[in-house]
Amino acid sequence: MKKSIFILFFLVIKISAGYSQTKAVVIDSTTSKTVPYVNIWVENENNGTTSNDYGEFIINETDSTKNIVFSAIGYKRKTVQISQIKNIIYLKPETTVLEEVVVTKKKESKKIVIDKFKKSKIHFYYGSGKTPWMVGKYFPNEDKYLDTPFIKEFAFLTNSEIENAKFNIRLYEYDSLNFIGNSVYDKNIISSVKKGKKTTIIDISDLNIKIPQKGLVVIVEWLIIEDNKREFTVISEGKRKMKIAYAPMFGAVAKNTNKHAMIYRGEWMNSYKNPSQSIKNYKDKYSELAVSLTLTN
Repeated sequence: MKKSIFILFFLVIKISAGYSQTKAVVIDSTTSKTVPYVNIWVENENNGTTSNDYGEFIINETDSTKNIVFSAIGYKRKTVQISQIKNIIYLKPETTVLEEVVVTKKKESKKIVIDKFKKSKIHFYYGSGKTPWMVGKYFPNEDKYLDTPFIKEFAFLTNSEIENAKFNIRLYEYDSLNFIGNSVYDKNIISSVKKGKKTTIIDISDLNIKIPQKGLVVIVEWLIIEDNKREFTVISEGKRKMKIAYAPMFGAVAKNTNKHAMIYRGEWMNSYKNPSQSIKNYKDKYSELAVSLTLTN
């Protein structure tokens, strides 16, 4: 029997008129180096992009009075009115006091896997159209993790029609009011996935990161770059329309509450309940990012 899947997908119809383009490059204000993979949004709109490997970006927006929000790991968030954007956007590095890492030889004789998921049970996916949105999951720190404090790896369920599609991982300390607190690692963790439906393992044991005392927030971020882009045709109301999607898609598990899940679309917000017409096991429930965390000693 063919199984149904549901994809929460923000898609955009490809059009050629009615939009004005803003082009610029993002630069580090202290080093003058370009800043790749900056998360860029039109404030309060479902419209955004990502700077490419060279810090360059193009964003389409008709209203020049609207603001663009720039967010990047290791830099202060910046908001600029579109009419004020010329050729360069300067981002100022953020001074973050990270927990001092004492380099010791990890034994890795013990490990614990938190929130395992079954690949065959997942039929809901998060996907991206033209927006570099993020999905986050909170892992509380519990006493039983005291003997295995180091983060070894994450496992995600990914589905991609593009080989080696890239995505970014952000790691934060949990904050009970704002969901994300301080960064626990001040650099992007750019990762890639294989084509097809796969369990994607991302090993970060070499970073020697401990699970924060307040808990860990793991975030996946879509990169709106050419290497991830896929164009396809759909028929709507008897007309063929060109649409765009960006790989990969991420699986999600059904939950009765949304206390561990958040969605970023320019601002962090609570994940919302699936509609009653969703597929079985997901309807009237919340979709939480399918990610397991492995800790070691």
